[in-house]
Amino acid sequence: MLRQWFINKGVFQWFFWGSVFALLTQIAFTVNATPLQPIQVKQGDIFVMAIQLEEGISFVQGRFLGNAISFYKNSNDLFEALVGVDLAAPLGTYSLEIEWDQKGVKGTTHLGKRDYVIEVKSGGFGTQTLTLPKKMVDLDQETLDRVHRESERFKELFRLRVEQKLWEGAFVIPAEGPRMGSFGVSRIMNGEARNPHTGEDIGAPLGAPVRATQSGTVVLVGDFYFNGRSVVIAHGLGLFSMYFHLKDIFVKEGQSVKWGEKVATVGQSGRATGPHLHWGVRLNDARVNPFSLMEFKALL
Repeated sequence: MLRQWFINKGVFQWFFWGSVFALLTQIAFTVNATPLQPIQVKQGDIFVMAIQLEEGISFVQGRFLGNAISFYKNSNDLFEALVGVDLAAPLGTYSLEIEWDQKGVKGTTHLGKRDYVIEVKSGGFGTQTLTLPKKMVDLDQETLDRVHRESERFKELFRLRVEQKLWEGAFVIPAEGPRMGSFGVSRIMNGEARNPHTGEDIGAPLGAPVRATQSGTVVLVGDFYFNGRSVVIAHGLGLFSMYFHLKDIFVKEGQSVKWGEKVATVGQSGRATGPHLHWGVRLNDARVNPFSLMEFKALL
């Protein structure tokens, strides 16, 4: 769930976009949030942290679970940031530290700080048992070396920092089709436990259009052993979206794309048993449920 936290009163807005649909519903309620009151979020969630500061603040930054958090100024003159909770984040309470620079009377810089308590709850992910051809699960050394190189390439990619917010407004689901509910699911392949599924699968037919979930810059186009033909888009401030198992790709690295722009078609490349889109999102290196971008909860 994507949540937006402010101070004192709250508004809940739930956005669900299915192939660029409009806002469906809005419900208002009142809360009493303070820096001492724990903010409850689930593993794999995204929430929006927004704070109102006095004039003269030039820079705000945060830190949560070891990751840097970039703040930007929104249309209401508040500083806000998207914060992601990794799908495997340990359960418990943690501190979200926010610091800012303020210009003093004589031009000196003073540092302000505020801490919020974040309580990480279980994501409630299930388990999926799969049976695949032996060669797709038990890899030879040459294939293992390839997988390792590709994994390192993705790790390096997610360390890329685009310090400009490239997205604007709501996010769009990139393909039409049923949501398979696969995010965070632990997989048992041919009787052996594997890493949890880090994206959400959308059951779309072969050749169906795949659209950019938001505006950004294409930072990777390639063909990978597990992911197949792939596109990764950077949306700035640590936010990336990924599109795997593609058929045709219509963009190239370094290209700017707009919200909803067609970037590829659905395929079944890589380790896939049938046509579908694997849609993934990384936020400040946290593996988060991309459908969190479709929901919105606010404390004002």
